[in-house]
Amino acid sequence: MGRKGDINVLIIGSNKIASYKIGIEQPLRYLEQKGVCSFDVRSDDELNKSRIGEADIVIFFRTVQHEAYKYLEMAHEMGKKTVYVIDDHFLAMSPDSDIGRYYHESSRRKTYVKFLKNAQIVKVASSFFARHLETHFQPNKIVYFPGSVDFSIISGLKKKKKTENQIIIGYEGGRKPVAFAPVIKALDEILRKYGDKIRIEFCGYAPDELVNKSQVHTEPYDENYKKFLKRLYRSSWDIGLAPLERTLLHDCKSNNKFREYSACRIPGIYTSSPAYEEWVQNKESGLVASETSEDWYEAIVELIEQPELRQNIAEHAEKIAWENFSIEACAECWRSQILMRSN
Repeated sequence: MGRKGDINVLIIGSNKIASYKIGIEQPLRYLEQKGVCSFDVRSDDELNKSRIGEADIVIFFRTVQHEAYKYLEMAHEMGKKTVYVIDDHFLAMSPDSDIGRYYHESSRRKTYVKFLKNAQIVKVASSFFARHLETHFQPNKIVYFPGSVDFSIISGLKKKKKTENQIIIGYEGGRKPVAFAPVIKALDEILRKYGDKIRIEFCGYAPDELVNKSQVHTEPYDENYKKFLKRLYRSSWDIGLAPLERTLLHDCKSNNKFREYSACRIPGIYTSSPAYEEWVQNKESGLVASETSEDWYEAIVELIEQPELRQNIAEHAEKIAWENFSIEACAECWRSQILMRSN
């Protein structure tokens, strides 16, 4: 596939973000081991002209800093290939939120748009996001493929034993109070209907309306990717919840929950959203629910009452995950669509 370090890749941005690990580091590390490329990560203030000159490809990850954009111009002057990697549509964030105010600040907003329009390749993890950017910003070239799952982390692990006949419903992730509104009503009805047959586990965000119920258990989210994935696999969840708010920001999100749940053999219920629509075939690789509490209630009941359906979904979704989200699959997308010198 090439000599070790054949393609020198420089990444400008933070290596502390989870999406960096699953979207960039894991596949590039695999390619480095195969001799396709070498790479390193630098923050904006760790760069200089000589390091840009050493690189064949310069990747800008999530940055909206004017100083970073100067390096993109410098890279173009040197004849380097430039790639802008983003996994959120910053301008779709509410300007009333702290993070939204950060990205809507005039200089950062203008820099974001300049990156979109002038980087040689814009790489995203959502097909809807790709189409939106093509329509409204006309990038030079846009590339879409999802992030990766490191299956070696969960290889050989066993699911935790649980109380016989008990159904465990779980959610892991950040605060989503709006998206969870219909789910909270549905879960409340589920608890009344099934009682102690149900256990609900929240890892990270837990709705206030449910936390004091005896069947509900909470624990903090683990920022360490390996520990998080191991815990998710061992969780023995029968049903994974993936509600998502229907806004432009959330429509541009990646299929993150589907990747994680599928890799861990967890049958998921997903909001009918562009983030999941191309991956979740209803009753085959997951269940799809609208934004009504009735729809969520019916979907949860269906999975509770049909263990064979849960098993079939778990197997089908895991197969999709291995075929599309393995590090090898993601690495091949990076190699063929971004790193190849002909691009």
